[in-house]
Amino acid sequence: MFRNKNNNRASNVSLAFSDLSFDIVVSVFANLIFFTAYFQTELRLTLLLFYLISVWALYLADHLWDAKKEIAPLSRRSQFYLQNQSKVQWAIGILFVLALLLGFVWEWKFLIQNQTYLFCFLIVLVLVVKQLSPVPKEILVSVFYTWGILLPFSNTKGLPMLVVSFFLHVLANVLQTYRIDRERDKIQNTNTLNLWLSPHLAKGLAILVFLSGFTFLCFGFHSQTIPFVFFLGMGLSYLWLGLTWYFFPKPSYLKLFSELSYLPMFLPPIIFFFSGLR
Repeated sequence: MFRNKNNNRASNVSLAFSDLSFDIVVSVFANLIFFTAYFQTELRLTLLLFYLISVWALYLADHLWDAKKEIAPLSRRSQFYLQNQSKVQWAIGILFVLALLLGFVWEWKFLIQNQTYLFCFLIVLVLVVKQLSPVPKEILVSVFYTWGILLPFSNTKGLPMLVVSFFLHVLANVLQTYRIDRERDKIQNTNTLNLWLSPHLAKGLAILVFLSGFTFLCFGFHSQTIPFVFFLGMGLSYLWLGLTWYFFPKPSYLKLFSELSYLPMFLPPIIFFFSGLR
């Protein structure tokens, strides 16, 4: 009996962790730390906080927006957001104020340097909200997520194979998790690849992208363009994602553990920190 209670408590905590988008925040943190080590650059604390707070606010706002548009029967997450709507709105407001403060006071130069990204992001955001975007949402999310993560490292030249592999990991993750929301997207008339394709083809596309990304990663390591420690971090992220698809078919856990597949990307910075190899 006590074991069941503990299991239920752990399950509720993990689902709340996902509902409140902490998994997204942790993943973004892992991505930034990983590429900071890869490109051998410094990441200012104010910029890191700006990223994490902005992403958290955006995802909370997105979940609340989805909850308001969802038609009964409501999902567990939507019920939580609607029951705590005022608290969530206050949290979003406070986070946006903090993000604006960090951006305009400490990271104004960064914002000016990346105004093209911000302008494109705002246009796409409006098009998606107004249901006018001609590009499937999975593509937009993957492109802007990857682009956004790489903004602090824009001084680097070329397109490293590790970045290509990272983008394909993001795309495979998005394609697979968006399959869960297929019916909701159909009701809300959201432009997604999952509605263009049958469920079987959508799953096949996610697997194809996943295998392509892992192939790029292996080729980069074999050609010695990706150092072993970064191959290890990204490779374990691919392994985590693949095992999640196999062992966690339940939608709520699939989303949570798919997002947490970026945790192994903490590995290279940790290795460098304790070994002094850098």
